[in-house]
Amino acid sequence: MQQYEFHTPLPTSTRPWQSLEPGIDELILNHDPTTGRRTTLQRWQPGARNAATSLHDYFEEVILLEGDLRVVPGKGTAEGQPGETEVWGKGAYAFRRPGMVHGPFASEAGCLMFISCTWGEKG
Repeated sequence: MQQYEFHTPLPTSTRPWQSLEPGIDELILNHDPTTGRRTTLQRWQPGARNAATSLHDYFEEVILLEGDLRVVPGKGTAEGQPGETEVWGKGAYAFRRPGMVHGPFASEAGCLMFISCTWGEKG
């Protein structure tokens, strides 16, 4: 990962917002190509929802900086996943181990999340 002093993480030609799904964009703040570790901002437009449940091979930490996020009604399948009517707001935090099924999610008002992804041992 590159070392940065405080700065405004504005998109640039080498670091643009990238579309992940309709209404869902990501800005890579930092990335280590050797380890795969990365930190990102993820921005969801009002009414955005992702298409399917997610499962990945890395640790993921997410903090909701603004807006709202909820499980898509009738679609959430993760074991132990909170109720589908629960709405998370600013300050909500998630820690996911490799292999944890989660989502799909939707955002009524839109949201902004900080996400950290780290590869390592399961545990």
